[in-house]
Amino acid sequence: ARRISMEDEPFLKIKDGALPKKKKKSKPGRKRREAMRKWRESQGLETKTQPTMGAQKAGKKGVTGKKAKRQRVKGQLKTINEIENGDEKSGTSTIMISGLNFDATEEDVRNFFGDECAESIIEVSVPLYKDGPRNRGVAFVKVDTNKKMHEMIQQFDKKELMDRYLDLRVSTAKRTTGDDSYFAKELSEKPEMCRTVGVFNLCWKVTEEKLATHFKDCGEVFATRIVEKNGRSAGYGYVEFVGMNSVDNAVKLTGTKINRRPIRVDYAPNWNE
Repeated sequence: ARRISMEDEPFLKIKDGALPKKKKKSKPGRKRREAMRKWRESQGLETKTQPTMGAQKAGKKGVTGKKAKRQRVKGQLKTINEIENGDEKSGTSTIMISGLNFDATEEDVRNFFGDECAESIIEVSVPLYKDGPRNRGVAFVKVDTNKKMHEMIQQFDKKELMDRYLDLRVSTAKRTTGDDSYFAKELSEKPEMCRTVGVFNLCWKVTEEKLATHFKDCGEVFATRIVEKNGRSAGYGYVEFVGMNSVDNAVKLTGTKINRRPIRVDYAPNWNE
């Protein structure tokens, strides 16, 4: 076999050490599909594409395929942006913080925003796990005005708190938009001779004395107990009454707030059982 040299004709067209590019072939079957589509339209088997809303307003013909899909997606994103930019119908003025340190408290979140935002913050909520003092890594900050909410997001997004970089955005959770159905869970079966209720979603700073004060109007309180874990509150406790009728009044306090935090109350077995 003869070795190919640079003098051969195929290599005369080489420029800068690269072979000549091949021409792109047209997509196979494109003309055939177009002819088939026109034939189906002429036979009444396929309806013509209607113009989109944006095209109708602009006085243009309707578009199909990927371009139409991009227009629809763009319209949806516009709706989301209207909500996040303070649409009156959304009624949202709550910031959702994700990436929170598991040991962070409500006080830590308030200190994170500083004194300049303290007057604008109405409420800070840090959800906890049911069986432990650790938070869920998120927090909700309710702000008095929508404008101030966006200013705080722009100023504090991606900032560091307790060696964690936080992600701030507009909250769309139901429990932060006035929907209290999260706490409207079905009550447990009432035990016989029940004189005790369980109180859940408590703030870590709630004491047994404050718990007794909150339920004093339900009946005479015999004792209260805050469950602790690792030397701090686990986020729930129990209230024992003298009379058995008091528990029925106590479970009605679900949704009321202790230290500006809503609680959930349910029937619980007596301590000596």
